[in-house]
Amino acid sequence: MSEMFKTNSIWDYVGALFFMAAFLGGILIFWQTTKTTNYVPLNRTFVACPSDLSAFADSMKKVTLLEDKPSNGTKGILKGYKVTIQRTGLTSSIACGYLLYRVSFGGKPIEQDYMTLVMNPTGGQFGGHLFPDETRGAIMQEQKNSTEVLIPLNKITFDGLTRNPIKTVDWAALLNVAPQIEFDIALSADVPDGRIDLVQIAYKCINKETGQETQDCDLEVTNTSHYGF
Repeated sequence: MSEMFKTNSIWDYVGALFFMAAFLGGILIFWQTTKTTNYVPLNRTFVACPSDLSAFADSMKKVTLLEDKPSNGTKGILKGYKVTIQRTGLTSSIACGYLLYRVSFGGKPIEQDYMTLVMNPTGGQFGGHLFPDETRGAIMQEQKNSTEVLIPLNKITFDGLTRNPIKTVDWAALLNVAPQIEFDIALSADVPDGRIDLVQIAYKCINKETGQETQDCDLEVTNTSHYGF
């Protein structure tokens, strides 16, 4: 009777250890799975910038590049400005946005057949004379004293002077290439009283890892200088 009791006790002990190991292993696997799920988003938020003036007005993030500046293209020389933009919050990317500008001459709207805003980013390959395309979401409005144009940042349409063919570039993606970018901005108009009343960029950002919209990135103007004057 004594030997039988000892044998059964050993096997009971081994079984209990096995059961405890399996139980603890299950808890560990569950914890690891839960931990991973908490940090990997199942659904990425789609960040959109609808092409309308209300959406632009409601944008929380805006940077003013120029405001109330004389500019023209008399005697074949563009008189404009070099504007340097710095991007901070490099764990995020610019997802989309808008370019809005207002231009005039003599306190009147511009003549769009002969006058246009010229905007060239660093290198000059991804910009030029801006020709708003309403089929790509651009909105043009003639106000009492100026012409106002809104263009989706990912559908900037431009060319030289021929307007053929019109090129399209994504400036939202361009702003993500480097933490700093410089734009040349001028009003191409053969009049002495041309004016850049306003140039603004509104934008939305997403976190690079999660794809969620975030507010931790910013664009700011760090330098402005003129040329051609």
